[in-house]
Amino acid sequence: MMKRKWKKWLLILFIGINCILVWVDNGQKVTRQAFVSSWERVYQDDLFETIEADGVISYSGESPVYYDKNVGSFDKFLVEEGSIVTVGDPLFQYRVNDFAEMETYLNYELEKVEGEIDAIETAISEMVAYRIPSPSIPVVKNSEEDTTVVVATQEPVEAELMKEQFVIEKEQELKAKQRQESVIKDQLKDLQETGDTITVTSPFEGKVKEISTTLNDPIIQIENMELLVKGELTESAREQVELEQSVEVSLKKGDEKLYGFIQHVEDTPYEVDVDIPSTYPFRVSFNEEQQLDAILPGYHVDLMITVNETLDAVVTNSEIVNNNHVWKLNELGKLDYLPVQTGLQVDDKVEISAGLSVGDLVTDAPISKSLKGMPFITPVKFSDVAWLDIGKYRDKLLYMTIGILER
Repeated sequence: MMKRKWKKWLLILFIGINCILVWVDNGQKVTRQAFVSSWERVYQDDLFETIEADGVISYSGESPVYYDKNVGSFDKFLVEEGSIVTVGDPLFQYRVNDFAEMETYLNYELEKVEGEIDAIETAISEMVAYRIPSPSIPVVKNSEEDTTVVVATQEPVEAELMKEQFVIEKEQELKAKQRQESVIKDQLKDLQETGDTITVTSPFEGKVKEISTTLNDPIIQIENMELLVKGELTESAREQVELEQSVEVSLKKGDEKLYGFIQHVEDTPYEVDVDIPSTYPFRVSFNEEQQLDAILPGYHVDLMITVNETLDAVVTNSEIVNNNHVWKLNELGKLDYLPVQTGLQVDDKVEISAGLSVGDLVTDAPISKSLKGMPFITPVKFSDVAWLDIGKYRDKLLYMTIGILER
């Protein structure tokens, strides 16, 4: 009886001493193991952050054509309401009061427009040639480990967007000035050939929507037949939407999807009132390859605007990242506690911009930091054990049976 008591106390003492040794060891000599019940691989994917909005299909707008009664007497219209016109098509004629005065005026206007065209082309060339300087790249140092994470700054990206927006706006301005130049040249040529008559040509392409028979300005309204989408943004959405962002357009009636981009967004809301939520108008242009023959103005659509995206991103589950750190299962069978830099997050997917690579094994298992650098074990997945698939080894079993019988 006494001997049994001594064995019991010795066992308790043995266990207690080992617990104390493990506690004071703090990972120095006693090897511990972590049990990892679940894990997954870091993978590559495209991430898109989107916002939704409503819209309606519309013509892109109207362009007015004016007639100055002081320069001559009106002769006749050369188009009718509903006529389809292209740039350079004749719209109306008038007779000038003074040939020399009109010729001088047209030459002056032509010289002025050509100077403006040269200035715009110079501005575009200078902006295209301008190289945005690369900023110094900050490095984040982990105080607990001998690791660093490089953090890419956003300033160059924003500067590139501003540069592209400037070029786009200037190119649109250049096209308008070039159309104006063409109209003046046509009028000057017409005047010099006839001596007293000027034919005003269309600087726009579209459909003649309205003609003022009373000769009040605008004398002609030309409706641009290019289709676009008009919509409104809430205050929070306006903060995220920028020019050139891609847009998916879905017809409310039907399954057809079209694609375009943000062409214009207002900085001023429809109405400024403390009691009314602000809404900001915006327009979406369709991509050139879109087939719009069956689309009519007035169709209502749902819009999906991509406000942020990362292509070929290094991605993992957001639950795996905790305080900008992850547990990685390395090739040596040990646990690494690594700092990471995260980027875009969409639902439960998060971009890892620095710290992990595609194919790395990571886990969201609750692991104590004291197990950092220790080996890990995982449960056996019997479905993955090859020798349990008897069908694959049918021939080997046959040969083994023959060998036993022959002996």
